[in-house]
Amino acid sequence: MWAAFFFIGTMFGSAANALIDRLPIGKSWVSGRSMCDKCKHVLEWNDLFPVWSYVFLGGKCRYCHSPIPMRNLWVEILVGLGFSFLFYRFGIGYNTMLLMLVFWITTIIAVMDLETRLVSEVMVAVWAALILVLQVQVISWGNLLGLGIGLLVIGGVWFFSRGRAMGFGDVEISAVMGFWLSWQKISVALWLAFVLGAIAGLVQVVNKKANMKSQMAFGPYLILGTWLSFLFGEKILGVWGL
Repeated sequence: MWAAFFFIGTMFGSAANALIDRLPIGKSWVSGRSMCDKCKHVLEWNDLFPVWSYVFLGGKCRYCHSPIPMRNLWVEILVGLGFSFLFYRFGIGYNTMLLMLVFWITTIIAVMDLETRLVSEVMVAVWAALILVLQVQVISWGNLLGLGIGLLVIGGVWFFSRGRAMGFGDVEISAVMGFWLSWQKISVALWLAFVLGAIAGLVQVVNKKANMKSQMAFGPYLILGTWLSFLFGEKILGVWGL
């Protein structure tokens, strides 16, 4: 059964790639055929089959032989693995399906931010709507407190740095993650985001791909911290003695 969810996930991953390509340039996702970025040849169904088409074509366009971005492949695999893991962890159910959609949406937000440093407000709004549906029966003061903590920490960095250290999109992400995780887990998520972001920044500096003054997309680390906290937050809090 997990293989079926992996395949479904790769299909969603293919759709995620289309959104990541089209949202930043204001192009409609639901209309228009997919085409090669280089030669503009309209792609057929066998050019778009998730994972397999990339491997079969050797990572190159069938028509002009230009390289296909590696991101197309790893996003499909990532979403497929995410769907499989959520099925393994939570089984089949309504909430699991919603969590899969949340994973899909947050992948789009993270990858788009990583590539363009733009956070899609539409995708964040969809994420927020899905969280409201997930939490509708268990909304508590903890959720509101988590929202407040997220806004206070990330919004504070954004405000006092005048947008240089954080973008406002990061503030929007922090609001949704805080409401979802509640007050204890949001602390774990923020800590993980700052640690992972610092490690990634240091690696880029060491590899001379950035310097200490370079700006970096922080949204992907907020989202990675969110998922790690959602899945393993209790264990981390236990290690902390909380």
